[in-house]
Amino acid sequence: MFSGNIDITLDERGRMAMPMRYRDSFRDRSGGRLVITVARHDPCLDVYAECDWEVIFNELAELDDDDLGNRRRQLKLIGSASEVELDANGRVVIPQRLRDYADLEKKAVVVGLPGRLQLWNDEKWDRQYSQWRADANRSLEEG
Repeated sequence: MFSGNIDITLDERGRMAMPMRYRDSFRDRSGGRLVITVARHDPCLDVYAECDWEVIFNELAELDDDDLGNRRRQLKLIGSASEVELDANGRVVIPQRLRDYADLEKKAVVVGLPGRLQLWNDEKWDRQYSQWRADANRSLEEG
C-alpha cells in the first residue's frame, strides 16, 4: 500500500501536506482520519489510517498488562497516540509532543511501509539510510 520515501516540509504550526500518492489511500480507507504515534523500534513516528490503527490497538489491548514489557509497549504506543484528520487541502497537524519526540522541525521524510507511514527527521533518516548501505556493503564484502 505505501512505499518509497518523500522529502517534506512542516510549517511553523507543525502542519505537513500529506504527499499526493498517499492522500487518496487515507481518504479511501478511513475518511482522512489518521492516528499518529511513536514508532515501536525507530526514533520516528508511525502514521496509520484509523482503521489500521484499530487493529494495532486491539492487539495491544489484549496483551497481559501484568507483564512489564507489555505494559510499557501499551504506554508507549497507545499513550502517545494522537487522532488527527486530513484537512480539505490534504494537510495534517503533527502534535507538538510527537514532533518533539521525533525531532521534527522544518524538514522531514515520509517513508512508506506496509500498513503505515513513518515520519523521520531528515538528518536521522539520512544517517540511518547511510548505515543500512554501509551494512549491506560490508555484508557483500564479507560474503
